[in-house]
This record gives sequence, C-alpha cells and structure tokens, in this order.
Amino acid sequence: MIGRLFCFLLALQIVSLVSAVRKPFLPAKEEALQSPPPHTIEPKKGLMGIEGTSETMKEAYEGGVSKIGSSPPSCEHKCYGCVPCEAIQVPSTSTRRSHLGIQYANYEPESWKCKCGLSFYSP
Repeated sequence: MIGRLFCFLLALQIVSLVSAVRKPFLPAKEEALQSPPPHTIEPKKGLMGIEGTSETMKEAYEGGVSKIGSSPPSCEHKCYGCVPCEAIQVPSTSTRRSHLGIQYANYEPESWKCKCGLSFYSP
C-alpha cells in the first residue's frame, strides 16, 4: 500500500515537472502579447543624455575599466638591456603543497613575467 502511494506521488511529481518545463506561463489577456510594456525607457532620455553616456563609456574603455582579467605589465627597462623584452603569462608553480587534500584541475594560477630570449625577469 505504501509502495503504491509512493509510486503514485513520484509519477505525479514527474508529470507536474514535465508540464511546467514544457509550457511557459501565458498572460491572462492576449492584448499583453501585442502591446509594449507600460514603462519603457527611451534611449535619448536619461541622466546625462546619449552623448554623455557614449563619451563616458569610451573613456572607461580606453582607460581599461571594462576589461576582464589582468593587463600585461610594462617590461620597459626590466630585462637589463636585453632586447626585445616582452610581457608573457606563465603558470605559477609552487613547490609547497596545499594542506587541503582536494586539488582543482581546472584552476591554474598564472602570473606575468618579462621574457627576453630564454630568460625570464620579474616586472
């Protein structure tokens, strides 16, 4: 008896999940599909206007504010006269082991170094 009740509840749960995934909730009125939302933002209105926004975004982009990750260092005068001295990313290797037993395979920290020929220099 309990087994049948459990199977029935499990089947009911699966059916309700499948129906919820397959059919999105529709609006009560069909008009809602055709009309725009009552509160729309016009692109030319705002606190600074479109001209000020584009200039601010351009300055932020040129200044490197919107970039993801670290940027390469300046390797000028870092290779002790060796030319060409260029910035490269190298994996950070540590000789000491972590006291944690779990090692994450997809996490490999990297650092920036200056390279000239076969030699590496700290920036």
